Amino acid sequence: MPPQRIGIKTLTADDAARAGVLVEAALEAFGLDGYTVASLTRHSNVTARLVSEDGPPLALRLRSGPTVDGRTEFEWLSAVRRGTDVRVVEPFADDFHRNTRVVVDADGIPVECALFHWAAGRPLAADLSETNYHKLGWMSASLHEFASKWVAPPGLKPLVWDRTMYYAGTSLVITDPRHREYVSRHDAQTVAAVAEEADAELGRLAECPDRIFLHGNIEMWNVLTTSPGELRLLDFEDVMFGHPVLDIAITFYYGRERSDHPLLCRAYEAGYRSVRAWPVRDSRQMDLLTAARAAMLLNHALLTEKEKRPVTDRLLPLILAAA
Repeated sequence: MPPQRIGIKTLTADDAARAGVLVEAALEAFGLDGYTVASLTRHSNVTARLVSEDGPPLALRLRSGPTVDGRTEFEWLSAVRRGTDVRVVEPFADDFHRNTRVVVDADGIPVECALFHWAAGRPLAADLSETNYHKLGWMSASLHEFASKWVAPPGLKPLVWDRTMYYAGTSLVITDPRHREYVSRHDAQTVAAVAEEADAELGRLAECPDRIFLHGNIEMWNVLTTSPGELRLLDFEDVMFGHPVLDIAITFYYGRERSDHPLLCRAYEAGYRSVRAWPVRDSRQMDLLTAARAAMLLNHALLTEKEKRPVTDRLLPLILAAA
């Protein structure tokens, strides 16, 4: 069974109704007639699957708090589509301004709407195999090789993962006594110490000369597969600028609880090495970076999840293992 993706939420009837109003406003803004909502999914954003008798199925992404500015996302995605053989999500229109609209929700908050062609396939999380992870390593290395030579246009604003809590306005809250029900004082102090060591490593990597544009979220739920070794990469909104090892750490974070995780990682490494040199310094570096990822997600869960215990029980051991 694939690992459960943290953060997937069921939309209440009220949430679905509010999203439906936004979708209708977006369709009008895009000038799309004849489309209806086939499904709604909420993770960090709300995504609507749109269908029509006369047009191709589409994916409409609604987000009120962009993690990176849209122009950066679409410039990077367009460059990858033009300059590599990596199969990726296809925007409805290549130009950022033609592919996005802004509507306002019931509370007066602007919501960015981005339109993509619907990508067929099932999540890689449902088909974790050495064949697919070998191809995933090839895919990541191909992106990195392209990025190492790509001259980005001026004015782009990628994320920079230079500390555990790298999103603007966030800080580690695990030591707050309010969360003692889920994390003991001792474990919270251990997590803080791991995050401090990870921050030092992330700060060092942020000063390396060989930083490049990175996808920023190559994980098993952001990749679709249609057959063994046939993968398509989605979700370019977390584009980063940094050392290539950061992309690998994010990929390797997912599935660490699986018994076959070492086999999958070795297959990934072999696929990566078929394109370019392996950028990971040692296992300690990878342990720290994956623990930093887990700490960030645990922090987010403590602040946002109604059922905190299942997420804490899953993530906390991954962080403590790096102590």
